[in-house]
Amino acid sequence: MAVLFPRRRPRVLVLVDLVQDIDVLLGALLAIRAAEGLSLKIVVSRWLERESPRTGALLRAHGLSFAYVRRRDVIEGRAPSLSGVSAVLAVAESSHPAHAAGHALAVRAGGLGLRTYALQHGFEQIGLFGPEAALASFASETVFCWFPLHAAPPDLPAATRSKLEPTGRPVPPGGWGRDARPDFDLGVFENLHWDRYTGEDRARFLQGLIATARALPEARILLRPHPAGGWADDFSHELAPFKNIVRHGAREARVRLDSSAQVLRGIARVITTPSTVAVDSALAGVPVALSPAGGAPYSPLPALDGPDDWVAFASGATYDPTVLDQFRSRVLVAGDGALRIVARLGRDLVTTMANPS
Repeated sequence: MAVLFPRRRPRVLVLVDLVQDIDVLLGALLAIRAAEGLSLKIVVSRWLERESPRTGALLRAHGLSFAYVRRRDVIEGRAPSLSGVSAVLAVAESSHPAHAAGHALAVRAGGLGLRTYALQHGFEQIGLFGPEAALASFASETVFCWFPLHAAPPDLPAATRSKLEPTGRPVPPGGWGRDARPDFDLGVFENLHWDRYTGEDRARFLQGLIATARALPEARILLRPHPAGGWADDFSHELAPFKNIVRHGAREARVRLDSSAQVLRGIARVITTPSTVAVDSALAGVPVALSPAGGAPYSPLPALDGPDDWVAFASGATYDPTVLDQFRSRVLVAGDGALRIVARLGRDLVTTMANPS
């Protein structure tokens, strides 16, 4: 049944605050804009104008108007204006210090009686999923998550569990898929700046990459570090002899307009540290392996123990395609999360505006 909206369209204010926000948000923003009964207002933390130019460029490319706000003003409650706003949606919203802007905005909006929503911004997200699920809380009354309720971590606090709305991952513009003739035989992705990794993890990752480049000189290899971390950027000297490695540095990744879905279209196989790249690869149907292992959240994706495993996987070792299906079905609600987000916004905001306090 179609959702009927009141005559005055409720306005949803969306905060884009961190480098990685735009990739999970863009599909949802387009869906909100397309919803006949909703009005969209986008604000972007001004630091991204310098540190992640692709954020503003992507919004402009899709005809999405926005305004910059100082992050400090958001944290201290001076911005953005909430006049005429019915609901607030923030991706990076939790009590973790890195999410301070979204958290402050959710607290302020909730205090004014507005609807407040958070959106899962990565597969392993502090306060929500993975080994740090119990280490943060949410001010938002509803948390849109990618995973089904039965997949919620057992140690997830009851207060957070009660806020979950399983929607699935919002589909990016253009959707998921693979090119018939990929540009790269192997894509290597890393977020090794994360303090979960040991020096040994980092050393083994670099050894695996070098061994693969050396053993397969004809293989086309793409190396992409996390755009906000850039650990692999420090190894230009070690990787310089290998002309078969194309490097997209962290700074370049923050400028390029291609999304993870677009990048993965041109890759035949992926090796990644445990991260959202594994999820996106599975969605795109790209064989993916982990280095180092990611533990239970990533089961049953294969893990590579050392350089020989790297070389075998990159060489085209047999890969069971049902592994991707099993992984997706366990950790993701199928379909486009953006459409479910819009449906929930419509239901909530119709009720709020039809029965004003």
